[in-house]
Amino acid sequence: MSENLEDLKERSTAVLDVSGVQWASEQNVVAAVLGRHPGVIEVEVNPVSQTATVVFDPRVTSVAELRRWVEECGYHCAGQSVPAHVCDPMAEPDPPADDHAHHQGTATVQTVRDVRPPAEHDKHVPSPREAMGHGGHGGMSMEAMAADMRNRFLVAAVLSVLITIWSPMGREMLGLRLPVPLGLREDVWALLLSLPVVFYSSWIFFDGAVRALRARTLDMMVLVAVAIGAGWLYSVYITLTGGGEVFYEAAAMLATFVLLGHWLEMRARGGANDAIRALLDLAPPKALVIRDGVQVEIPTAEVAAGDILLVRPGSKIPVDGEVVDGGSEVDESMVTGESLPVHKAPGSTVIGATINRNGTLRVRATKVGADTALAQIVKLVQQAQNSKAPGQRLADRAAFWLVLVALVGGALTFTVWLLSGAAAGTAMLFAITVVVITCPDALGLATPTAIMVGTGLGARRGVLFKNAMALETAARVQAVVMDKTGTLTKGEPEVTDVIAQGIAEHELLRLVAAVERESEHPLAEAIVRHADRAEVPSAQAVTFENVPGHGAIAEVGGHRVVVGNRRLMDAEGVEPGELAARREELAAGGRTAVFAAVETGRPP
Repeated sequence: MSENLEDLKERSTAVLDVSGVQWASEQNVVAAVLGRHPGVIEVEVNPVSQTATVVFDPRVTSVAELRRWVEECGYHCAGQSVPAHVCDPMAEPDPPADDHAHHQGTATVQTVRDVRPPAEHDKHVPSPREAMGHGGHGGMSMEAMAADMRNRFLVAAVLSVLITIWSPMGREMLGLRLPVPLGLREDVWALLLSLPVVFYSSWIFFDGAVRALRARTLDMMVLVAVAIGAGWLYSVYITLTGGGEVFYEAAAMLATFVLLGHWLEMRARGGANDAIRALLDLAPPKALVIRDGVQVEIPTAEVAAGDILLVRPGSKIPVDGEVVDGGSEVDESMVTGESLPVHKAPGSTVIGATINRNGTLRVRATKVGADTALAQIVKLVQQAQNSKAPGQRLADRAAFWLVLVALVGGALTFTVWLLSGAAAGTAMLFAITVVVITCPDALGLATPTAIMVGTGLGARRGVLFKNAMALETAARVQAVVMDKTGTLTKGEPEVTDVIAQGIAEHELLRLVAAVERESEHPLAEAIVRHADRAEVPSAQAVTFENVPGHGAIAEVGGHRVVVGNRRLMDAEGVEPGELAARREELAAGGRTAVFAAVETGRPP
């Protein structure tokens, strides 16, 4: 019966921005808290991309509630993770009503809409990435988090050196005894120097540990906080009770090295996001909209369905839409993989982020924001990056238990050393060492970083992985079967055969290249390159006429030259004759045939 009820659940998927996840093991905090709320079916958090894929029942909960629950965990959530210049970052999710959900098979994709009055668009409102959030890192980008971590590390490093100089270990290393400033005891001076290390540099550890314990889970933050806190509090107790052996330098050095490692790790995590950033940047940040007959340039995020867009030659199409006026060739290779542009005329559909090659188009926006094809592609990539391979799921489970083992091991170490007669300071030192060296954070970071890099580079090359399972399974692939040859190209057409009938091949190339030099079509560029490599003398074309979707006509040296597809030949009354059969042979081999007809009745 429970299985039947599970099957009846309506599933929606949202990729949420979750900023401030410092450690790989912190993902368990978000997953644990969200997983306990009604309507949440599955949660997968990626600390590398700072996002979370949440599968939920829209009849029970909503994206707005998911966002609020993430913030209750102590992290910042800017809503759904979509390109900032495609979807307004201040937009709020629509309620999960049927007329606001777009079904894809058994899943629905939440959309977002702008709820601000039009007048407020011109006001500067800090974006979620600009605002400071929970935990000290909440609305920061990965670059800002890395910079903040660097600053914390530098403060800890400088003060750790100073603390060590006035410590017994420092005296042994340097061979000199420096006077303590202000006439203070060495341990009191070390306590004062350690305050910024503990309450600034190390505060993220204590804050994260509290969040983890509130979520009833254990993570790396708990381990580091226990190690630093135990050593520092023990030292404070010794200092306040008359002095003795203290561990201020050990606690400060531990914080310094952990912060250094985490700063370097964050820089690497930021690099892993480069590929997905490149995908997000495919859409243009601005769009030219015609309103009341006037051309107005606005952010792409503010384009509304029904707006008429003016797309000039060479520009990217901002959003998905339908051509209402004009004709042009559009490069859709970023979506379809086809290297040849597609002719667009009134009534044709266009895809956002594709490139308008030569003509001017007026396009009515049909899908904007999170509904565009690009946003959906980004969503698929993010879901793949957030998905977990079986090995990663095992690592996540192991990380929790390793943290528990580390804490128990540290407590046992402290107890055993005390029972063996060692001093409390010695027992504390060994206990802290056990806790620190068993930190399992690298276990939780290795696989998601590899998945981020793999899926990101795949997306940059036009290969989309549905999930991490597919990426892991790809290592065992022995054969790949393709159902379409047209897309298996180099991405740049080139001439493979020149078949001349009734005219010398060299002369045919000279005339056709002269016409194609006036065109911007990729096939025309390929013909010109081939003619240049063959060192064909150049010629000048006059009375050039572009025939959209068919080819071009011009006069070269007194000859009328027609270059294009079979439809253009039919329109011009040219019968291919025996060349028609050769065209079929070329097409069967996955090649595109270009016809050329030269009127030779008139002398050059």
